[in-house]
Amino acid sequence: MKWKTWISALLVFVGVCLLADWAMTRWLILGTPFTDAGRIHHLLLEHDGEIPIFGTSKAHGQYCPADMGLNAYNYGLDNASFELTYVLLQIELAKPKTTPVIIELQFSDTGQLGEQSTLIPFASDDRFRRLLNKFHAMSWRYYLPGVRYFGYYDIYFNNFDKEVMHRTTVNRGFTELVNEPPFDPAKLDQAVQARLRARTGYFPNPDQDRRLLELITTHTNRLFFLVLAPYHPSYFAHFENAGQFKAFETKLAALPNVALIDRSREALPDEDFMDTIHLRRAGSAEFSREMGEQIRRILRERGQPSS
Repeated sequence: MKWKTWISALLVFVGVCLLADWAMTRWLILGTPFTDAGRIHHLLLEHDGEIPIFGTSKAHGQYCPADMGLNAYNYGLDNASFELTYVLLQIELAKPKTTPVIIELQFSDTGQLGEQSTLIPFASDDRFRRLLNKFHAMSWRYYLPGVRYFGYYDIYFNNFDKEVMHRTTVNRGFTELVNEPPFDPAKLDQAVQARLRARTGYFPNPDQDRRLLELITTHTNRLFFLVLAPYHPSYFAHFENAGQFKAFETKLAALPNVALIDRSREALPDEDFMDTIHLRRAGSAEFSREMGEQIRRILRERGQPSS
């Protein structure tokens, strides 16, 4: 009968969708460190001695574990707001670990969720579901294997293409271009001029600051390295509320399980910058090496292992 044919066809279609979803999730999204979702998956599974690194693209592209000489893993996410970092920190700090934690300290929050497709595989996890709802980014179809990735396949396949074509490499979560374009002074100058027209400064969010302090003070078995990498000097040309930020740093540095590393105003040549907030690979390598040395020295002074 015709209805049996339609039911059979529907069952075959559903089966193909479920199989494709499983393969997509297992091999293309969570099975590769080239995807942000894959790195979050690693965070959920890791319970050993790795030192986690959290932050935005500034951390993701500049805090290199290999250059730091530490057993670390980079969980920095492009455009991540504190809200996303906060969820990742909660996951990490719930583990029975005593390793240090490295967090990128920001002058102001991005206010963005980050790439929404990153969180779809974790929509059934209450921690990520609440985050998606908070940013009004949750959809009912994220619960349904077979249709949840519609509209995002190009993003996932682009990450896969980068891996297959060897355009990027990933080492302990740190992603870098295989062939970085040469330094372009004109492009940097455009970025500088745009920065000089933009508003910069320390614009605190009291609730976020309170929650960060609460995480730190309730996990005294972990040492928190709060780090600021170098910014281009143009970023500070019209910087607002510098005194307030200094006071906040002083408050953080006074905590017994905090080590503050602020190199945001360090003078570097223009050739080290990709734009006004991100370093090129040579600059990030040097910064990471020096930061690693400083972290190891602090750990030795505190009698803690660095690997």
